[in-house]
Amino acid sequence: MGEEVGFEDVFRSLRRSRVRTETLMFLYKSYLMASYPAEIARKTGIDPTNIIGGLRGMGSRFDESNSLLNVRLVEKVELGNATYYRLSERSKSFIESLNRV
Repeated sequence: MGEEVGFEDVFRSLRRSRVRTETLMFLYKSYLMASYPAEIARKTGIDPTNIIGGLRGMGSRFDESNSLLNVRLVEKVELGNATYYRLSERSKSFIESLNRV
């Protein structure tokens, strides 16, 4: 993940998946708070397996190269034995720039 991810990659990732878009917007609304996949699933009504796929990729349905982690819109936070996800600063700036258009 050392390569720079361009906005074209970000738009492609979001355009291709309602799951990624809704997950990202949930994390935006709860900015600064990390959430675990089951919580995101419960609050968005999306299946937990799909949430995990959107966050980090999973099989052929959720390509890892388009995952929210890979395009750096989301950060992974490990606390103890649990893995949480939160909105990245880059993502916050990206969403807010769209709101100004």
